[in-house]
Amino acid sequence: MRYPSTTRRALLRLASAAALTSSPWLSVACEDPGEDNSPAQDTGTSGAGESSSTGDGGPRSFFDDDEVTTILAWLGPLPDAPRPDPTNAWADDPAAALLGQRLFFDPRYSANGEVSCVTCHEPADGFGDSRANLSTGIAITGRSSPGLLNGAFGSATEDGPVWQFWDGRADSQWAQALAVPESAASMASTRSKVALHLYDEYRDEYESVFGAMPELRDGAGLPLVDPTYKPGMPEWDALPQESRDAVEGVYANFGKAVAAYERLLVSRNSRFDQLWNDLAAGAPDSPSLTDEEKAGLRVFIGEGRCLGCHNGPNFTDGEFHNIAIPQSGENVPEMDQGRAAGVMKLVADKFNCAGAYSDHPEKESCPVNFVVPEGAEVGAFKTPSLRSVGQSPPYMHTGNFATLEDVVRHYDLGGAAYGSFEGAKDELLRPLSLGAQQIADLTAFLRALDGEPLPVELTEAP
Repeated sequence: MRYPSTTRRALLRLASAAALTSSPWLSVACEDPGEDNSPAQDTGTSGAGESSSTGDGGPRSFFDDDEVTTILAWLGPLPDAPRPDPTNAWADDPAAALLGQRLFFDPRYSANGEVSCVTCHEPADGFGDSRANLSTGIAITGRSSPGLLNGAFGSATEDGPVWQFWDGRADSQWAQALAVPESAASMASTRSKVALHLYDEYRDEYESVFGAMPELRDGAGLPLVDPTYKPGMPEWDALPQESRDAVEGVYANFGKAVAAYERLLVSRNSRFDQLWNDLAAGAPDSPSLTDEEKAGLRVFIGEGRCLGCHNGPNFTDGEFHNIAIPQSGENVPEMDQGRAAGVMKLVADKFNCAGAYSDHPEKESCPVNFVVPEGAEVGAFKTPSLRSVGQSPPYMHTGNFATLEDVVRHYDLGGAAYGSFEGAKDELLRPLSLGAQQIADLTAFLRALDGEPLPVELTEAP
C-alpha cells in the first residue's frame, strides 16, 4: 500500500521542472525500475577532488551544474518549524512541552517503576537506542527503537501524515506516546496507572495546561479506577463509561504533552546544510565538507540511488519500503510483517486522527480514513530520516547493522545477503556495484549530516 504515494508525487513534481529533466543524476532516481539506465559504475575511484571550471577563468567548483541543480532541488535545510499538528491543540505549547519533558524522563508509571521513555530513547544516541540485541524495556521488544530526532517533520515538504513507529501504526506523535506505556515489552503499564500518576504527581502542571483534571480518587484517597485496569480486561469493560472517559481523557493529554516535548527534538544546521546554503547563494564551492564527503554526496545523488527514498529537507520520503532486511540475529523474531500489520493497528486505534480524542477540526479528512489495509505491503518499514544518522547505531528495524558501512554494503548488494525477509523486495532496490572508495565516500557523507547539539534544556532530565 502506498497512501499517499509521497515518493511518486515528489518524483513527478520535480521531474516536471525544466532545469531538472536534463540531469543524469536525477534520471537515476526517476528511471523506470525495469530499465538499467544508470551511468557507468565507478568500481574503484570516487572522483574526490575533481572540479569543474566556470569557463571564464573564475573559481572552480567540485560539483558541475547538473549536480548543483539536483542537490538544491532534491535536498535542503529543514523548515524553521514542523508542520502544525491539527490533532494536538497543545503541540506547540511551551508549558505542555515542559510537562512532557518531565514525563519523558519519569520511570515511575511503568510496571516496575524503572523504565521511562529515555530508557530506549537516549539523548546521547540521537534519542534512539544504541544497545545491541534490540531495545529492551520490561522485556525485549523485537525491534530496535528508532531515533526521535525530527519525528515531527516527516517528509517535511508534504501535507500528508507523519507516520510514527517503524510500521506506521500511529499517525501522530501523541498517539505514538500512548502506545508505549501499555506495551507488554516496553513498560507493561496501563492507562489507568498513568492517569493516576499524573493526578498524584503532576496535577498542578497538568491543570495549568489542560484545565481541570477529573477526580481520580475518592474521599478516602482510594483510586476510583484500579490502576491495573486497561482495555481488554473484563474489569475495565465493567467500569461506568464516565470512569473510563475520565481515565482516557487524562491519558490522551499525557501523550499530547510528551509529543509537545518531542517536537522540540530537532537536528538541523549540519555541515551539509552549510554546503547547501553556499551552493544556493551561488558560491562555486564550500569548505563545509571535505572532498571525501563531497564525493560521497555525489554518490548519494547518483550511483548510490539514495534519492529514491531519502529526499527532501528531512532526507526521507516518509513512506514504507521493503528493503529486504533479514529477520535474523539474536532476539530478532522470525517474522515481522511491518506495515501490513501496522496499518491494522492504526485503523483500530481509538487515539488516531479520526478518533474522539483527536483535536482535528475535520476528522473526515484524516488520512487514516483512506488507508486500505488489504493493500499494505508485507515487510515494508518506514524510511527513517538520515539527519544525525551517525549518532544512532545500530541500524534498521532489527538492529542488524552495527555501522553505517554495514548499511551501505546492504544497499550495494541490493538487499539481504543472508537470512530471509518478509514480503517482496521494493522495486527501487537493486545491486549498485559501488567501488570500495565510493562506499567509503558515501559513508563519510552520511556522517556529515549530524546536526548541531540540542540545547541543554531539551536533553537533560528535569
